[in-house]
Amino acid sequence: MSNIGLYAMEEYVAKAKELASAYHKGQTRIGRKGKVPYYDEHVLGVYNILKDECGIDSPDILTMALLHDVVEDTPCTLDEIREKFGDEIAEQVGFLTRVEGEPFSIYARRLFANASYKAILVKMADRLHNLRTIVYMHDKRWIGKKVRQTYTDILNPLPETMKRIDPVCNDKIKDLADKIEQQLQTVEIFLGK
Repeated sequence: MSNIGLYAMEEYVAKAKELASAYHKGQTRIGRKGKVPYYDEHVLGVYNILKDECGIDSPDILTMALLHDVVEDTPCTLDEIREKFGDEIAEQVGFLTRVEGEPFSIYARRLFANASYKAILVKMADRLHNLRTIVYMHDKRWIGKKVRQTYTDILNPLPETMKRIDPVCNDKIKDLADKIEQQLQTVEIFLGK
């Protein structure tokens, strides 16, 4: 790969970081240290799982990771994503975006039936990060619901999904599924199950 190509890829991801950081500015979530910036904690958490733990260097996947919540949780639109990052990124971010009022089971079915392996990887990293930080929440019933959703709506349909998608990333998807299952055990111990 030429240095120009590498530079262009770095610029592409940098543009996604800038957009996500700007749109998530002021948003917080509960973390190890109480309320923490959403972008720093969760968005970069998902990005780092894919980049550092999974060794993914695809600018498309890393861009989707940075943008995975921006349409759902901010005023950013899919049209803006399309304008700045192209049709494929916008389409896959659309699959990662839960429509207001949509039950999680319907959202997950839509995602796993239609999204590319790239978006599936992002969703898996998103769920893994959420499970790693869920123990900082105080509502154990809500945590239990998220654990059940992970089994029924993410892990259970995964084998069928892996038959449909490009097998190029099946090993990485399986690795993320294994990490999710390990984290679920930790959360279930926290819940006293």
